[in-house]
Amino acid sequence: MASETASLVEIETTTVSEKIGKHRILAELKRLDQDIKFLQEELEELEKADNVSIICIDLLQNVESRPDPLLPEIHGAVNVLWDRWFEGPQEPHECTCLIL
Repeated sequence: MASETASLVEIETTTVSEKIGKHRILAELKRLDQDIKFLQEELEELEKADNVSIICIDLLQNVESRPDPLLPEIHGAVNVLWDRWFEGPQEPHECTCLIL
């Protein structure tokens, strides 16, 4: 009797796990179908687009030809004292730094 009960439990466990496995497989297939549908829609939209590269080149040229309104236009140094840090000495004999 105990062996019959154990075999019934094994059968029930197997069928439950098979159902869970089937459910996972079906869920994965459904997700893959959704991905395929999304990619097909994207491909159709790309096929409808006309020479996007030409439009991008025109846009890039237009953007590059105009100054950025958020950046200030600076001609020359903002602070002349900063130039001494980025430029070398004006006369070579003024350089007293030694690099070891």
